[in-house]
Amino acid sequence: MFIKKLFRKGHESYLEKGEKLLAAGRVAEARTLFQDALESLSSDCPGRDAVEAQIRERIALTGNRLAELNLEEARHALKSGEMAKAEEHLNLALDLAEDVTIREKAEKILAAIPSDGLHEHGVHDGAGCSGCHGTSCQPTESATFSSHGLMDSDRFELLVRPLPGDLPERYLDLGKEFAKGYLAADAGDTAAARAVYEDLLSRDENDILRYEIALLDHRAGETERCERQLRRALELNDANPLCNLVLVQLLGETGRFAEAISHLQGMVARNILTEQAEMFLGDIYHAQGDNLRAIEHYSRLLSGQYKREAAERLAGVLVECGRNDEAEYVVKQYLKGCC
Repeated sequence: MFIKKLFRKGHESYLEKGEKLLAAGRVAEARTLFQDALESLSSDCPGRDAVEAQIRERIALTGNRLAELNLEEARHALKSGEMAKAEEHLNLALDLAEDVTIREKAEKILAAIPSDGLHEHGVHDGAGCSGCHGTSCQPTESATFSSHGLMDSDRFELLVRPLPGDLPERYLDLGKEFAKGYLAADAGDTAAARAVYEDLLSRDENDILRYEIALLDHRAGETERCERQLRRALELNDANPLCNLVLVQLLGETGRFAEAISHLQGMVARNILTEQAEMFLGDIYHAQGDNLRAIEHYSRLLSGQYKREAAERLAGVLVECGRNDEAEYVVKQYLKGCC
């Protein structure tokens, strides 16, 4: 009995320390502790399968966050023309990520990196022209390579292709000026991005421009302006999935959970990002301590695209409710071989 308690204390201690490090933003160290928690989990721990699922969920979460950091590092490396370094970060992202969206982004960028040395030309502004500034030294508009070896049009398409529904095509149809602003925003140049968006908006208002300006407002900490932009975007097109989703996130950030729940229920009723909306509903109810409703919403997702994530959350909530047998069933039924 004493040995069992030692083992149980071991994994719980690692989990507790890992959560503290994760909250402090020390993701890599937290991931190591979660892995230690998994290794120290005893075979006869009560509700072991569900506890293991919880630990693996934290390992997956930290892996995805580290993968996102490596994606960002890869983008910086590409901007500097450091292809080998970019590939290294992208491969690390693939090793760490379990999230399909993150993996797809890494794979698409890897596939687009030139393998014929094109990136060696034009990576230093004007360096290849030996001081010549005539028009003959300027690349044509249809073949302009950015500083990291990819054409701006290719970079833009890589960024917008993962968007939901018909948004990739709509974004691509907005033209080169919009793409310029979008790439500026992605590079962190919000002032340049805003200038482009505002200029386009003065000519023709649409929900995408309003949404992208809302993101810039949010980045600047202008929550009220962000919300006004999002609501105007939804007046223009209430079916825009990103506007709906980000508004819900904003409502959650500002503690308006009842309004967020109402909006999410409307999204489900209108078939807008239904599974994501159900997941958000489960998360909000869980955060509020309404575990029965959280269980209800997570359970609805067990046959869909996000069944793994839903099963992990569901198992954790069931354990919190003392329903260990049900939690173990969920793990065996939906998570076996997934971790």
